[in-house]
Amino acid sequence: MKFLYGITFVLLLAGCNNPAKEAPVGTYYDLKSYVEQQIGQLDRQKPAVVKQVGFGSQRERQTVKDINWSRELDLFLQADINKQAYQASYQKTRPDSLTYEYRLKPGEHLTVRYLRVQVDPASRKPRRIDATLNTKNSLYESERKVWLETRGGTVKRYHMEGFQQLAWLEKKQFVVDGEVQ
Repeated sequence: MKFLYGITFVLLLAGCNNPAKEAPVGTYYDLKSYVEQQIGQLDRQKPAVVKQVGFGSQRERQTVKDINWSRELDLFLQADINKQAYQASYQKTRPDSLTYEYRLKPGEHLTVRYLRVQVDPASRKPRRIDATLNTKNSLYESERKVWLETRGGTVKRYHMEGFQQLAWLEKKQFVVDGEVQ
């Protein structure tokens, strides 16, 4: 009899499900895989990049070839929302068949506030990616707006701008703009 109760208990436990754990993976566009693939490709090709970097009102423009692409495109990796824990955190819209748009739902407190991925009709690879990332707590606040454009599925231009501010210091504006040659 104890054996029967044990089997019944195990079957009941097996029947209980946790919807958060079973949420379908791939609900959002898989930005991480795309950006990681681009990082690998750019690391191998080592293209020259016409890059403009600015902090505050100062700007510097130069052509560089030695770039750490993992660090350079890190904000795009941070913009990936295709995580199981985020399944219910974003409002999804499809303005057209080539555009995926995600906005953080009211009351949610995640870093990625907005993500838009426009794909190429033939390759289904991103043609343009736009994202807004915000972080705010009692000591620190930052906002980063980023976009990336491709040609033939390969990164051709990227842009990052925003600010960082510690509670007791001035806001520091920054901009990075790169055009892959």
